[in-house]
Amino acid sequence: MAIVAKTGWKELRALLLIWGFLVGTGVATVIVLNLTGSRLINHIEYVEASRFARAQVLYMEAMRHAERLLQKAAELNRDVSTRKTLSPDDPDFKKAVELFGKAFALDPRDPYSRPLRPYYEILAHCYTAVGMDNWARKMGARAFLAEGNNRDASIYAGSVAADDPTDFEAWMLQADAQIRAGELENAEATLLKMEAAGAPPALVHELRGMIAEKRGQVAKAVAEYTLAIEKAPENIDLRKRLAGLLVGEKRREDALKVLREGLAYGGERDPNYLHRLGSLELVVGNAQDAVRYLERAARMEPSSGDIYFSLAQAYQALGKKARAYDALQEAIRRKPRLADQVLKPQE
Repeated sequence: MAIVAKTGWKELRALLLIWGFLVGTGVATVIVLNLTGSRLINHIEYVEASRFARAQVLYMEAMRHAERLLQKAAELNRDVSTRKTLSPDDPDFKKAVELFGKAFALDPRDPYSRPLRPYYEILAHCYTAVGMDNWARKMGARAFLAEGNNRDASIYAGSVAADDPTDFEAWMLQADAQIRAGELENAEATLLKMEAAGAPPALVHELRGMIAEKRGQVAKAVAEYTLAIEKAPENIDLRKRLAGLLVGEKRREDALKVLREGLAYGGERDPNYLHRLGSLELVVGNAQDAVRYLERAARMEPSSGDIYFSLAQAYQALGKKARAYDALQEAIRRKPRLADQVLKPQE
């Protein structure tokens, strides 16, 4: 749900009344103020936006290369008693890994949402085909996380960490599965092992923050995430997470600082990031900055109704009623169910 600013509320409501008339609802409508509107959401929905569409194209192309690779692996192992593997330099393997990586980077969904499970499974088979078994098990762990099977995800990731204690990605996967399962003591034990193996401080602080957040220890989580970002300022996903906690603690200026500083580390290329930042700028009264970030986000994600809705509020806060009206129409046209979330018959 978009963040709602109080500035320009009556005017924006008037625009919504006009919209209701134009679409022939026949009833007066008012926008419902979200009392927790200042809270940033973790995964703003962009399922119908252009990044999602581009990711789907990349998934399809990656699958074609994966299928060719697995066909070659099947031919190689026909009628043999011992396993034979393809070369990691196989062009179909390299292309499949490259394209899946690009698709994951573009995909706006939670990286462990259930629809992504088949892609992790296919990647696991691809890594197995070229003899990269630890990578195959890590992809298997991701597939289990996407399925919600935290137990097997932990087992798979843990087996990799046992084979190679310096594989910190495996440690993080195991700890993530344990945290999701509520096994916080096990997650802390994993953290200690990872730290003893020489894990980068940024990962250690991030994991400590995740455990603290799961326990409801917000102040500790904020402190750990802050340390993690100091060590790895390019971690914009963690910046989003930290900003959300800060807003929940009514530390909006601190949240703005975290997000603004992240622009130079890739945030300016992430429409989800820009949407969060723009929405928060609007909440604190920086409507001009909000418009700047939200317009950029809308250019990058022209199919996102959520961004256009936030942009309509920002335009209205600046008194740009015509633009606000246009943006509002674009929002509801792109995401019709948005009207059900923000409009109701006046009592």
